[in-house]
Amino acid sequence: MQLPVESTSTTRTLTAVNSVIAFLLEVAMLVAIFFWGFRSLAAPWGVLIGIVAAAVIVVFWSYLMAPKAKYRLSWPTQPIVALLLFLLAGLGLLLVKLPIPGIIMIVLALLNTALSFYLRHRSAGQPKTQPGEAEAEHKINGDIEGGDESSPLPPEHNG
Repeated sequence: MQLPVESTSTTRTLTAVNSVIAFLLEVAMLVAIFFWGFRSLAAPWGVLIGIVAAAVIVVFWSYLMAPKAKYRLSWPTQPIVALLLFLLAGLGLLLVKLPIPGIIMIVLALLNTALSFYLRHRSAGQPKTQPGEAEAEHKINGDIEGGDESSPLPPEHNG
């Protein structure tokens, strides 16, 4: 059973928009954390604190939060931890007297998390495909040739 085109199209659009928001928040978080350190202490210590704090976040994110992280946090822990980090970065901007970027970051972080939970809930309520429909859908989308481990197809169909 396939979903109506409007529903699938809307979900894909919302997912793409949320992915862009998430990426922008990740980059903004690193900039905000560096800037917080830079503005919190006099040079050279502020610069050093900013670089170290941003580096710690990069390592943490790459090991636990990134989509292909080996030890990625599970659902719903991952989006909640991401929200906390984004909120802390926004708060850091507020603390160094940058209210507009700080508020924008906080609002976008809340929007991103709410949209993540909405999309997860929406996808959980979608009917499962019937045998053969998944294969047909993969052929239409061109996904069948990649040998993807997450493919619902048996190994002999995964290249």
